Amino acid sequence: MTNLPKNMRFSFAALLIDRIVIIAIPLSILLLPTRAHALQPLADFLRQGSQRNFDNREARATAVQRVREASQAWSRLLPSLTLQSDYIRNQYLGEAFVANGPPGSGGVLPTRQIVITPINQWDASFVAALSLIDVAAWDSIGAAADTREAQQAREAATALEVQKAVARTYYQLIGAGALARAARRTLAAAEDNAHFIETRTGAGLASELDLKRALAEVERDRQAIEDAAYSTVTLRRSLETLTGLTPEGDSVQDVPALPVDELREERPLAEWTTSVEDLPSVQAAAHDQRAADRTADAALAALYPTLSAQFTERATNAVGFGQSPYYAAEVLATWKFDLASFESASAKRAATEASVVRYDRARATAADTLFNDWHSVRTQIAKARAARTSLESSRLALSVAREKYGSGKATLLDVVQAARDAFSAEVTDIQAEADLASARAALQLSAGRSLVSP
Repeated sequence: MTNLPKNMRFSFAALLIDRIVIIAIPLSILLLPTRAHALQPLADFLRQGSQRNFDNREARATAVQRVREASQAWSRLLPSLTLQSDYIRNQYLGEAFVANGPPGSGGVLPTRQIVITPINQWDASFVAALSLIDVAAWDSIGAAADTREAQQAREAATALEVQKAVARTYYQLIGAGALARAARRTLAAAEDNAHFIETRTGAGLASELDLKRALAEVERDRQAIEDAAYSTVTLRRSLETLTGLTPEGDSVQDVPALPVDELREERPLAEWTTSVEDLPSVQAAAHDQRAADRTADAALAALYPTLSAQFTERATNAVGFGQSPYYAAEVLATWKFDLASFESASAKRAATEASVVRYDRARATAADTLFNDWHSVRTQIAKARAARTSLESSRLALSVAREKYGSGKATLLDVVQAARDAFSAEVTDIQAEADLASARAALQLSAGRSLVSP
């Protein structure tokens, strides 16, 4: 090589540098150091969300309220005890004198004073009452119990929906982290390429236009990093709001990699839809329907007679001609009949018809959700498979473009376009992987299967 002309030796050295840079850039990307993943696993967020999510907390509080209301409805049939004490200051003394034996000597009739209304009057009473027959109360107890069961089922349905939102946000977060890391790798390669083009331009081996294009590609990759960083920050905040757990780590490098899916097909759709009636959302609607039926029965039963018993013990200093204390035991039969009871029963029966429609809608909605989620998994599997193939092809095309550019058989524009295609293919692959993981989780939750053990 020492015998070659100077211009040929320069060209040969430049070509050798091109080859070294073309090989070194991909190797540098592969050999970039990785940091330990600091973001908590999905199960931690799911467990925290089950306790601290706003919707779950509200559902639990409402469930407690429904339990108390059911107890209140039942307590109406238990004996009731009433203690009452009164003090009355009367303006006038009410008294009477009655004979108290035969006339004495001189024909004087002995008398005794009877106080009817004292100046300072007190009364004390104790009343125990018990409902013996009250059909309306019985039906109300059944309605309250069904309402309680409906809220408990609705609480379980809310927990599944919260898990679905948490899983979706979590996979979007790690997808955004993967996208940010890909953008950083692309930026590192673009900066190395820009330095290389700048060197070639200074040596007269590349045009000013090639340098401008290389610098523009660097800025484009920086913008992609900022977009990914923004998505990562906002998704972290959303995940914290959903679960009450602060995501650990403050860098995109702290976000774990997306799980590698084996692209296996899910079980047949018919196996997923066989137990739609057992789903919490459908069970809640079923209990609501039964509660509406019993409420309508209770409204009609208001026209039925009721039977109750009562025991009263009373003590007073305004005895008059009676005795103190004294008791009374009674059995009360009540039969109330009015037009308002008919209208109330008709309105409650109409509400029952509406509850039937809501149950049918809940069942259809659950089946449709399973249907859509199952087909979504199939679609996402196809997208992920296509994205992986496209990514492999675009990476190979980028490698070929760089080799051709190094040998002078391609322009820098070809390399830039191949790099853009490779980055776009990687973005599509990351999105497809995140969507597939989220779709599989959504299918499990739509089938009523929690992602965390109790």
